[in-house]
Amino acid sequence: MTDLSAFSPENPLILAGCGNMGGALLNGWLRSGLSPDAVVIVDPVMAEAGSAPSGVACYAAVTDLAPTLAPAMVMLAVKPQVMEAVAAGYVEMVRRSGAGVISIAAGVGLASYEAWFGPSTPLIRVMPNTPSAVGAGMSLLFKNAAVSDDLATLGEVMLSAVGACIWVQREAQIDALVGVTGSGPAYVFLLIECIAAAAEKTGLTPEEAKLAARQTVYGAALLADQQPEIDAAELRRRVTSPGGVTQAALDVLMAPGRGLPDLFPEAMADGERRNAELSGKT
Repeated sequence: MTDLSAFSPENPLILAGCGNMGGALLNGWLRSGLSPDAVVIVDPVMAEAGSAPSGVACYAAVTDLAPTLAPAMVMLAVKPQVMEAVAAGYVEMVRRSGAGVISIAAGVGLASYEAWFGPSTPLIRVMPNTPSAVGAGMSLLFKNAAVSDDLATLGEVMLSAVGACIWVQREAQIDALVGVTGSGPAYVFLLIECIAAAAEKTGLTPEEAKLAARQTVYGAALLADQQPEIDAAELRRRVTSPGGVTQAALDVLMAPGRGLPDLFPEAMADGERRNAELSGKT
């Protein structure tokens, strides 16, 4: 099966880690029809708090799971710093059940997972982002040679439940794009901050200014999304009257050497360098 019905109480999806991103993905799957009894969470914080979604089993540690459990898939959704230790707890289970493994950790490459689980284990690396929490995420996927077409389709279904997804051809593309699609929402939030600050200076209350900023960004994004045949540059030009208010502002924002077209590549390069440092590739 290549939809969420591939998971069942007998062959569940194990979600190792259910923080912000893991929780966003889980909520998306449940909205899309995943049966609560077809997923098992392993998360000590959630287990202690008793805050798992209704009907979803949650355990504090992998050692609490039944030794005969045969998952159809294991998703590793923990921080990169603890990934090796967490993954070690699932190696025997994955090898025994033949389950595929999906990871959403930044900076941990497939070579590491193949070293832990073995190169014959189907492995998918995913870079999602936080708008997945509202079903509007953007995820990048990369798979190793052991992933079958059906498993790749299932992985795509899982990520499509929380937004759009793209398969990349080279793993290096995920590392290069961590600072683009992964971190991208932060840049948009900064833009909202800046628009709100400018709006407040005109006399709007702080709440009115925040509303104006959010709606401006949301409306522009929705317009671009609903007219994909028109590129962003053309949409920008349609708002910009020569010699007008928008043009004057854009002359500052696009100024050679100090405007966004020059600052953005510089920012992305710094982000890529930091990702390489965190993943031990420097």
